[in-house]
This record gives sequence, C-alpha cells and structure tokens, in this order.
Amino acid sequence: MRSKESTITELDLQLDSFMLHCDAKHLSPKTLKSYEQTLTLFKNYSKQELNITDASKVKSSHVRHYIKYLRERGKYTVTASDKSHNINHPDRRTDYKKPISDTTIANYTRNMKVFFNFLKVENEISENPIKTVAQIKPKRKQKELLSPEELKLMLGAYDVTLFHEYRTWIQLLLILDTGIRATECCLLMPEDIDFRTKSIIVKNAKNGHERYVFFGHKMSVDLKRWIRHRDRYSDSL
Repeated sequence: MRSKESTITELDLQLDSFMLHCDAKHLSPKTLKSYEQTLTLFKNYSKQELNITDASKVKSSHVRHYIKYLRERGKYTVTASDKSHNINHPDRRTDYKKPISDTTIANYTRNMKVFFNFLKVENEISENPIKTVAQIKPKRKQKELLSPEELKLMLGAYDVTLFHEYRTWIQLLLILDTGIRATECCLLMPEDIDFRTKSIIVKNAKNGHERYVFFGHKMSVDLKRWIRHRDRYSDSL
C-alpha cells in the first residue's frame, strides 16, 4: 500500500489495473509476482530516469534504453523499492553487479509486452512500444543429463518403507517416465490416470491447456501399487 504522502500517477493506476486483470484471470502466484516485480522496476525507471508517469508516453527508444541500462547496471542494482532493498540487502550478494543474463532480460521484455498489449486493448495507448524492439533470443544451454549410475543412486536414496519417501520416489519415477513438471505431478489425482491406455491427463499445465502424457508398463505397475498403498492415507495422488 502506498503512503498517503506519495503521489499516485497514471502509470501507477495503469499497473494496478493490469494486476487486477491478471488476478481475475487466476494466474499463478509465481506469474503474478513476476509481472509485478518486472513492471514495478520499469515503472520506477520511467519515473526516475525519464520523468515519464504515463504509459502512453513510453516509446520504443525508452524500452531500448532501459535494456541498455539493465545490462550496464548488472544484477540486483535495481530494486522495486527501498523497502525491499533494506530487507534483502542485494549489495551483499556474491553475484551483485554481475551481468544480467539474456534470459532474464527476455523475461522482463516479455512481461512488459503483455502489460502494454493489455493497455492497448483498454485503449490506454495507441501502440505497443515494444512492438518494434528487437526480440532477445537467449542461447539456451543443453542441461547435462544424469548418468544411469547417478539415477540409480538418486532413486536408491529414498526409504520406500516410509510413506512420504515412498510418495516422493513414485513422483520422481513418474516425472522421469513422462516428462511432466514437478508442480504438475504434485497436483495429479487418481482419476487423472487411465491405466487402460497408460495415459495421464495433465489439467494444471503451465500454459493452462490440458494435455496427455503416457507412461510405460513398469510405471503402470508401480502406480497401481502406490494407489493401493496411499488409499489408506490420502485422497490425492
């Protein structure tokens, strides 16, 4: 909540309106936080560095200068508020002022693009200023896969005689077998599984679209055994 002394600008209201819109869409807390942090940083930059307090005044050149500003300043040199700076003390981090990755900046500009698209639909602005800004395409490094020996060690670390470790062991097997995300796995229910077709309907996907994933015979045996076991303790998977 803003203090009574602070002046509420048009940009503040536009950001509040966007966040209310996102909340009404029931976006995940993680997504809401990402939007709010990213856009608050840009809002503060616009006010302090450009003296812009209305999104309709933002131009493509301003966005490009902001990207340049982030690259030059480095990690954690820009914070959403003095309060967060005083609580988190980013200047004490070992990676303070180190270069911000292209992936992070791409996430920033993507969130800003969603914000300005919303304002365009709301007729708050005539054009999205990011429309003509070159898209940042970060180079994604291929993550090194675990070796069969490492997988065996990891799976063997669980005591399957304990309920919670047995559950985690099954979840890990299912993630490895189907490729679903950890959060998706944790939200599965027994009725989402079709043992006849060896398929699972994922209803809580990141993009909001349902999809099917498939598992093998060995996973089918392990899942059936787990469901019989968990019936005594829990309604969820």
